[in-house]
Amino acid sequence: MRLIEKDLNSGDHIFVRRNGLLYSHHGIYAGEGTVIHFKGAEKEKKDPVVRKTDIENFLNGGKLRRRYYKRRLPRAETLKIAGEHLTKSGYSLAFNNCEHFATYCATGKKKSVQVRKVFGGIVGATFAVSANVIRKKITKKQ
Repeated sequence: MRLIEKDLNSGDHIFVRRNGLLYSHHGIYAGEGTVIHFKGAEKEKKDPVVRKTDIENFLNGGKLRRRYYKRRLPRAETLKIAGEHLTKSGYSLAFNNCEHFATYCATGKKKSVQVRKVFGGIVGATFAVSANVIRKKITKKQ
């Protein structure tokens, strides 16, 4: 079933995939066709601050999705937190991105699944390369 705007509640954590499946852009649905999210001067990345924009601007032609949580703050509190961050900057891809922001508003905890996956992949690849180098050195000595 395709999620559409009328299915949303104010305070929902929503997201849209960008560049195919490379990454997702996240925000908090603020009602009446608006979203609070990190938005830069050009796309999402150039000097982003937390802004309230219309949902069409947020989606940018992408498919609307909603993040579900087992435990979350009440939607009214989520919306209040998001509103308190309007005009704030401090965007960081690794530590304070749009997913961190939306997750914090919804749960009180800054988390980014996307960042965790990237760092997990880097750590895994580093471990595999290191293990291979060690194995080759041990085999050479024997």
